[in-house]
Amino acid sequence: MIYYIHGYLSSPDGTKAILFNDILNAHPIKYRTCEPEYLVIKDCLQMIHKTIQDDVDVMLIGSSLGGFLAAKTALHHRSVKKMVLLNPALIPPPVDVSQLPDMPQRILQDMQDNDLFTKKIQADILIVLGTNDMVVPNSWAISFATVQEARIHFLHDDHQFSQNLTYLPQIISEFFTQKH
Repeated sequence: MIYYIHGYLSSPDGTKAILFNDILNAHPIKYRTCEPEYLVIKDCLQMIHKTIQDDVDVMLIGSSLGGFLAAKTALHHRSVKKMVLLNPALIPPPVDVSQLPDMPQRILQDMQDNDLFTKKIQADILIVLGTNDMVVPNSWAISFATVQEARIHFLHDDHQFSQNLTYLPQIISEFFTQKH
């Protein structure tokens, strides 16, 4: 089954969630019941786990913070076979999170997970990066991709993929239907 994990300021009812549900039959996961600034990463991961725990063939799509949550989920769930990460917010260990704006420090600290940059995820991974992303540096995902031996697809676009949004389902579908 395909699941979609939205970003920090989005929701399971956001534009990408609706698009991916309509075209890919991707089920959006509700991983928080509070305002974004009050979320707790551990609680989000537990809600995702509860959603996918009975599925043996999981494919995840994660956008921004959802990309981090998808990667962290895949690290501990062998049922995740394939993953597409859209401008994922994967913070490498050397990054000083105290210098990052726009998110509470406790959330950023919980997102900085050394395991994502040292332990191999067993899923097949595609990362789609916008070359004009001003929210998450591409270098973070490239560092993650190097460790994970992930594929990277670049699009001339911003963090939200405003120019290529309707093209994303095709990229995702092609990846999910490829034989490994």
